[in-house]
This record gives sequence, C-alpha cells and structure tokens, in this order.
Amino acid sequence: MKTFREQIVADNTAAFINFLEFAEEHNLNGILCDAIIQDVSIAESLSTGNGADQTYAGIYGSRLQINCLAEALPELPVYGQLFGIDDKQYLVESCADDMGILTIQLVANDR
Repeated sequence: MKTFREQIVADNTAAFINFLEFAEEHNLNGILCDAIIQDVSIAESLSTGNGADQTYAGIYGSRLQINCLAEALPELPVYGQLFGIDDKQYLVESCADDMGILTIQLVANDR
C-alpha cells in the first residue's frame, strides 16, 4: 500500500496534470512541460472601482494562471521575475507549491 505522500505524487500526474483532462505541452520559461494554462480576465481589476489598488491599474493587460508539476521546472518562479509562456513574456505575480503542483500567477501589459 502506498503512503499518502506517494499517492499524492502519483495522482499529480495521473489525475491532475494529464493530457486526457486539460494539460497540454507548453514552453514554460524555456522548458517544455505539461501544464494547464487559464486566461484570467482582468478587465474588472483594471477598472477604476474595485480594482483601483491592483497592479497595473489603468492599462490593458492580461493575466494567466499556470498549473504544472513542481518537478518540471528547475527553479520556482519568484515575484517580479520575467517568465515566458510559449511566445509571450509575463511578469510573475505569485507562485505557490501545493503538494507538488505549482500555481503560477502571471501578468502582462498588452499595449
């Protein structure tokens, strides 16, 4: 019987980051790996009301959320780091490691 941690590692690839669900191969900062990329609309956060205190207020931008295996990248991205996704450059807003799966928030100025 597998330990809990061993089962988590197995599930990360078999259930969460796999081609049968939502993962696709992407170039993450020069590394080809399986990842789930979600385009998060930031239209509201760039408006004057509720999002006035957000980063990049008042300009057009885009925000992505990336999920990939932590072991796929040689180092964890850090706040403010330039980070390439396929053919576009973004800035890292945050990065969290949740039991071996990274959630990376990226922002870009699209003007």
